[in-house]
Amino acid sequence: MVSQRDVRDVLLSVPHYSLNPYINKCPSCGSIMLIDGEWVREDNRHRVKLIERSLTCPNCKVRIRQYVYLQ
Repeated sequence: MVSQRDVRDVLLSVPHYSLNPYINKCPSCGSIMLIDGEWVREDNRHRVKLIERSLTCPNCKVRIRQYVYLQ
């Protein structure tokens, strides 16, 4: 299992991901969502790294599972 620090380092190495202000915004109310957990795994079918995140909005309690594919 990859630690949270390693996941963050992988995500920050992607320029479009780290500069995108809408990646953590709630689609319902627009506030910044909290990260409940992040997981990195290898997707053998597409041969890429897959980062899976669980996000929760503190205001309206919307929960989202987000998938980020890194090539």
